[in-house]
Amino acid sequence: MQDDDVYLIFRPIMRFIGFIILFIGIITQVHGQELEWLFGVDGFLDNREYYNTVQIPQTMFGSRMRFEIGGNYDQIHRLRAGLHYIYEFGGEPDAIKPLPTLYYQLDYQSFLFYLGAFPRRDLLDYPLAILTDTLNYYRPNIEGSYLGYRWDWGYQNIFIDWTSRQTDTDFERFMFGFSGRINYSFMFLSHHFLMGHFARPRITPPGFHLRDNGGFDLILGADLSGFTFFDTLTVSAGALVSLDRIRNVYEGYETPAGFLANMLMSYRGIGLQGTYYRGQGHEFLYGDSFYKARGYGRLDLFWQPFKKHNIRGKIEFSVHFIEQTIDYSQQILVSIDIGNTKSLGNNLKSK
Repeated sequence: MQDDDVYLIFRPIMRFIGFIILFIGIITQVHGQELEWLFGVDGFLDNREYYNTVQIPQTMFGSRMRFEIGGNYDQIHRLRAGLHYIYEFGGEPDAIKPLPTLYYQLDYQSFLFYLGAFPRRDLLDYPLAILTDTLNYYRPNIEGSYLGYRWDWGYQNIFIDWTSRQTDTDFERFMFGFSGRINYSFMFLSHHFLMGHFARPRITPPGFHLRDNGGFDLILGADLSGFTFFDTLTVSAGALVSLDRIRNVYEGYETPAGFLANMLMSYRGIGLQGTYYRGQGHEFLYGDSFYKARGYGRLDLFWQPFKKHNIRGKIEFSVHFIEQTIDYSQQILVSIDIGNTKSLGNNLKSK
């Protein structure tokens, strides 16, 4: 790598460090605030040995560094600024540029609100059919807004994520969605909706058409954990529907639908999850391609050797049944967070 390449990589980082220093200087002028910081590292190995006609075999292997610093006021209002950087093993260090984290958060009573570029982890829990887990590797931040409301008997949330800003050559793209869950005794009703909008660049390429793509599910389930010795035991089933419209190509939406069932059991970190789909083939642009098939089954055997707030780990072996083919994938995920909070008064004291 040449010196000019190194300079191009680290120039935006040095500018951002300067912004962080200015940001800290501003928040420390407000009496009664608390200074917070977070440093995290995520490692991922996702090996996908696929030989079917709807998925591409690939291995995703790398790590991500996350850093945030900011302040909060009365544990209600929070400002954070930081940086995250992904390095894929075997690739060039500048293949994926560092990206900023910069957001405002409101956590008041039952409301949770975000505005800016903020981590999606623990905010969204969509089925893989609608929203693939590769976003957690390569696009860990939502760039937009999120509003959630929670009760003792459930929750609802809505978000918008701007995935590409329009330029002469870049498409304007964003996704928005809402999801929620209602609990009644050991029963629950959950739903997920996602819609992506794929618009043109300023200079429209030949043959381009605006596209809207997404879908939803409606699931009825039972949480039987309290009736057994398992830490978790849930069964659920319902409908999965995709929505796809290519404007000026066909009228209205294509709406294939099917039956989706899921079972999850775990005991002391060891678990088994099964997923079964049967119905029409789907075209989820943000979801797993497996659901293009009319029939798909998946069996996941996993072990979580540690699962704490600041340390998480998971090893998973998956078997995929599709088109008279049996495929396999393996996944290893590790996440470590280190952070602290200090009050910003006349004297800095550890909280």
